[in-house]
Amino acid sequence: MTRKSTGKFNYLLALLVFGLTMLLMYLAAGVLTFGISLAAVLLQGMNGAGRVYSYLMDNMNLYSVLVYLIVLSVFGLWYYFAFVQKTGMKSYARGSVAQFSPLSFVWMLLLAFAAQHATSLIMMLVAALAPNAMNEYTQMIEVSGMNNYSLLWFVGTLILPPVTEEIIFRGLILGYLRRAGAGFILANLIQAVCFGIYHQNLVQGIYAVVMGFLLGYLADRYESLLAPMFLHFLFNLFGTVLVELESTFIPQYGQVMLILQSIPLLVASLLLIQLRVGEKGKKVQEEKRP
Repeated sequence: MTRKSTGKFNYLLALLVFGLTMLLMYLAAGVLTFGISLAAVLLQGMNGAGRVYSYLMDNMNLYSVLVYLIVLSVFGLWYYFAFVQKTGMKSYARGSVAQFSPLSFVWMLLLAFAAQHATSLIMMLVAALAPNAMNEYTQMIEVSGMNNYSLLWFVGTLILPPVTEEIIFRGLILGYLRRAGAGFILANLIQAVCFGIYHQNLVQGIYAVVMGFLLGYLADRYESLLAPMFLHFLFNLFGTVLVELESTFIPQYGQVMLILQSIPLLVASLLLIQLRVGEKGKKVQEEKRP
């Protein structure tokens, strides 16, 4: 296979991953609902199906966990055979942590804090320009179970989405685009746009594109999916627990100040990450290894 045909093939693989992701999210949700409802009908009759449906709708975190487990099982195996198996799990694991230092996590913590508050600026802009879209987003959040804190919430909001979505978008899609020969900025932009489309609503879609670009940058900077997974985890955590705490305990002018400081803090944290501040000693030690 020529280099040109190999490039086209990898572009098609990236497109295939995205298309299957969208399809599988729908299929997993549908098959899951149908399967559980069918079992309920067989055991308890038609009334059982209604009770199961009501239970799932009242426990969206459980629903989310089950759907993400199905999707993760498919794309986790795909990623393993496409990008991990060749080097071996041990070599892959060592490479995934090679460029981290303790301060790396501090800078990512600052980046997540800044990104979450910068998102508020985006949402304010959308609310002013497209109030109907903002209302739909607010209603979606209210029924999503994202603020119903429990063990299932922890797994279904903070663990499975970051792991699953990073494997798909920053692992498979970005990986195939880079294999196709796309430059990093172009490849990162494409996967970020796909990440925005994946969320299927205007408000989330806009800030997901921005967040997706940052996550792709971290994946490239640290040559590891652990970095975007960690940032994604923090972003989801701050977007739920931290936002609620700030709304409860910080007066409105304080919240405005937090939002205003987000842009300079975002720039500063990216500079600290890009310049590898705090990693000098680690880098020297690595260079001295035989």
